[in-house]
Amino acid sequence: MNLEFFIVRKIAFSSRKSFSSFIIRIAIVAVALSLSTMIIATSMINGFQKEIRNKVLGFWSHMQIVPFSLSSSLQEQAIYKYQDFYTDSTIIPEARHIQVTALKGGLLKTDDDFEGIILRGVGRDFDWSNMKPYLKQGDIVKNDTNVGRKDILISLLTAKRLQVAVGDKVTVTFMGNSIRNRPFKVCGIYETGLEEFDSRYAITDISVIQDLNNWGPDTVGGFEVFLKEGSLFKSRDKSYFITLFGGLLGDEQLQQLRKDPIDVLSDDVYSRINNPQLDVQTIKGITPGIFDWLDLQTMNELIILILMIVVAAINMVTALLILILERTNMIGIMKALGAGNISIRRIFLYYSAVIIGVGLLFGNLAGLGVCLVQKYFHLIRLPQESYYLSYAPVELNWWWILILNVGTIAITLLLLILPSMLVSRISPVKAIRFE
Repeated sequence: MNLEFFIVRKIAFSSRKSFSSFIIRIAIVAVALSLSTMIIATSMINGFQKEIRNKVLGFWSHMQIVPFSLSSSLQEQAIYKYQDFYTDSTIIPEARHIQVTALKGGLLKTDDDFEGIILRGVGRDFDWSNMKPYLKQGDIVKNDTNVGRKDILISLLTAKRLQVAVGDKVTVTFMGNSIRNRPFKVCGIYETGLEEFDSRYAITDISVIQDLNNWGPDTVGGFEVFLKEGSLFKSRDKSYFITLFGGLLGDEQLQQLRKDPIDVLSDDVYSRINNPQLDVQTIKGITPGIFDWLDLQTMNELIILILMIVVAAINMVTALLILILERTNMIGIMKALGAGNISIRRIFLYYSAVIIGVGLLFGNLAGLGVCLVQKYFHLIRLPQESYYLSYAPVELNWWWILILNVGTIAITLLLLILPSMLVSRISPVKAIRFE
């Protein structure tokens, strides 16, 4: 049997009560609290980022291919529907789905009130699976060209402001060379929780906008491109790498690394389309504020992880020094019997590993317990108007939790190597006499 392990087993699991036993308990609690905090923070921030991105992508797409224009007006230009990239899936193989769209600004009116609105026209190829989770009342828009009063899907925020419900009749007034009114029936009410979208957009059949703009049925305002799962945002781990090791890279390497994968893909798609009249826009470019805010959460998460590692390490260093001080007699006797400094240092490092391991066990139980309770019972509530969500979401990434455990024990033990060198400065004669 390994001598160091044998000694650690004897002293670590002995029932002897001393001052060091109290310090060890504190160290175990510190490691447990640090790990549980890291698990909770990582899971909640990861869940928060995922839910917000899903909400944004539930309403919009990853990329939009639209006519190139220097004007910010809605749908002044049009594009032929049956583009090569729309009919041939091999041109953008990263795309899960491509659908047509068109936008038109107007005034949504009832008998008593009105509200500015952007009408988003969708066709029969519209993927409603992204939008249905946010459908609160009613049904989706029916693409029926034979009805006189078209369906319109409005947000819960707009419905409350105008005091309308599913089945009510409303009118949208469009400005231009002439004022035109179009009747609609409220077919459903949605709520994403993103006020930036809910306060501005309503959804209807694209034929309404085609008619208003004097477009034919084969003319649209643009295309929305949804990417496959493997092509989605992967900048999270890259942010950690840039923060920790960015100083070791050159300016050109750092600039390329900082470029988000979706921006790289959009540039590639633009070159494949090879049409100067078309522009490729990403969802991060369309709504930069939301994604900049989400990226800031990654920085906050990194700060929390560093602080918790430091707390655990400081407590373990303190515990190790007290253990060495308390076992000074044992160190002197072992040296007198011929034990080397490295062997004695291993004893205390193994002992520290046992303490850290116990702390990790309790930390995992506490952290995962809190996350699972929150995931299924939503006890922590959030003001939706401020955070876009009514509760704190949780996304458990088991690989990341494993990395946190391995990283905690590895970093902490590495930081303990230096204080463990105190063993080599202890004289056997003085240590045996030490009380």
